[in-house]
This record gives sequence, structure tokens and C-alpha cells, in this order.
Amino acid sequence: MQNSLELLGAWRSTIVDDAEPYLWTDEEAYRYADSAYRMFVRLIGGIHDFTSSVTLIPVVAGEALATVDRSILRFDSAHRVSDGRDISILNWTDRNTMRKDDYGFSKNLYTDATPGEVRYMVVGNQTGIVKWVQVPVADDEVQLQVYRLPLARITDGTHQLDEVDEDHHIHLIEWMNHLAFLKRDSECYDKGMSDDAANRFRAYCAQCKAEADRYRSKVHVTHYGGI
Repeated sequence: MQNSLELLGAWRSTIVDDAEPYLWTDEEAYRYADSAYRMFVRLIGGIHDFTSSVTLIPVVAGEALATVDRSILRFDSAHRVSDGRDISILNWTDRNTMRKDDYGFSKNLYTDATPGEVRYMVVGNQTGIVKWVQVPVADDEVQLQVYRLPLARITDGTHQLDEVDEDHHIHLIEWMNHLAFLKRDSECYDKGMSDDAANRFRAYCAQCKAEADRYRSKVHVTHYGGI
């Protein structure tokens, strides 16, 4: 399946709702498809991205806060475009570890508004917002590597499913079934079938996540001494 229209057709065939009048409208079906597409990505840990527009963040002199795309699930790395220097990514809950003693006493960098070279990007305090530490003294850009959700929503049959490998597309039908069988209609509602479909989908996603984690892990060679 290459696009959402083909996914819709496959789903209707599977759920045996391929003749009008439909039990589920196209509008409902595309909502289920969008949820399935995004839930798959969420459960496998996100799409790794370092090339799209959401990975390039403006740094504005004097501005401690910057807006980042809300599709980002996790930050992997960050560096300044101007000189390639890495910026440390720190969780907001660990902000108290950012200390310096340049003047003979401990000072919390997170609360220090002194302008300086950006050393940290603090994440996790508010969705869609990061904090630069220290407050930047010059305009720049930060290049991110992130794990994110799909950038576009499925609303009709024109959506390309190219952010998820085609091998996985058929399994999106399980989550669509899960949602479809929760429709409050006597001909549609079936909690047992909904739960079964959700469990199969989650099991498949867990398998895919394990495969993705192995793919991202560097192979370590173990050297054994002679006997």
C-alpha cells in the first residue's frame, strides 16, 4: 500500500464493509487510519530525523526560549550550525546539575540570565519549547537529530504513507479495527474484537521496536584470549 486510499480499501475489505451504505464513513475511516499511523510511530519510538525543517531551530540573540515542533518525541543530539560545536541536551528535571564556580562560588546556570555562549538546550519543561543556556549573544541556528511523529495528518485518500516502511502498512489495519469496533452503534460495537485487535497491534509494534533498537545499536566485537 502506497497511500491512504489503498489503506482504506484494504481495511474495508478486511472488516467486510466494502459495499454501500457503509457502516463506517470514509471520514471515520481516515481518522482511524491517521490514529493507526501515528500510534505505530509512537509505539516504535518515533521516526529518526535530521533533515526535515523541524530539525533546524533558530537561535535569536537575547532570547532564552525557542519554539520547536510539537511532533518531536525525543531529542537525540544538537549542534550549532555556525561552528559545528555540540550543545548538551539536558532534561528540565536535571537542571540543578548545571552549575559553575567561575567566581569561587556555585551558581545555577539554569537561573542565570547572563548572556554567553549557548552550552545547553534544556528540554521537557513545556511541550514545544526549549531553553538555551546561557542566553545567546548572537543569532545562530541549531541542527537537531530527533525522533518524531509523522509530519502530516491523514484526512483523505491523497496521503502518502512513505514515512513508515510499506511492510508495516497492513498491520495498521489492526488499530483501525480497534477503533472501528468501539463505535457506539449496535452493528459496529464489539469490545472483545476491539481489544483483540489492539493487543495484536501492540504486540506487532513491540516486535518492530525491538528490531529498530537492534538496528540502532552498534555491533560490539568480543575478543577472547587463547586457552
